[in-house]
Amino acid sequence: MLALAAFLLAAPVRADQWALDSSTGSFRVVVLKEGPLRALGHDHVLEAKDFRGTVELLDSSATLHLEVNAAGLDADDPAARRAEGFDDEVSAADREKIRRAMRGPKVLDVRRYPLIIYDARQVEPVASIKDMWMATGQLTLHGTTMDLEVPVTLTPRSGGYWASGYARIRPSDYGVKPVKVFGGAVRTADEAVVKFDIALTHAGVH
Repeated sequence: MLALAAFLLAAPVRADQWALDSSTGSFRVVVLKEGPLRALGHDHVLEAKDFRGTVELLDSSATLHLEVNAAGLDADDPAARRAEGFDDEVSAADREKIRRAMRGPKVLDVRRYPLIIYDARQVEPVASIKDMWMATGQLTLHGTTMDLEVPVTLTPRSGGYWASGYARIRPSDYGVKPVKVFGGAVRTADEAVVKFDIALTHAGVH
């Protein structure tokens, strides 16, 4: 019996691996406007379509690793804006200006910081809430890494799961300054709400 117990403790741990599917679902960031002339500006919806990541499930815990291509973020797509409840449209010319500013050196500076990374080594179920998990990890944005907890709801779907949830961050904590126009009378708020509804597909056991 002792020999069997020792064997089981020494046996390699097998993890059930799942991949984040970027071809479906949604992964958006909502940034509101503020300032005395905010009526002249737009609230913004950024959308990540180029990302990859894995979730490894082990018994009653998990780990998560996510990488987002910062240069692949889109801005103010009409369908994404409607999905977030904004009924005003941003012109194609203004969308291009917003994309250039967002990717440029004064905001995300994607040439220096091409990846946005979230790495959670502790993902555990919340005992009091069905299907709810809490990811405790670190977000690396604009070259700065900070702790970030993210609640995630896992619901079954055909062939896998949906992972949905949201998190709030302060861009200034990561060195990302608000975008200002009209001398700051219109500016982006120092809060970004990250919303996601991402499909998980089975990648195997190892």
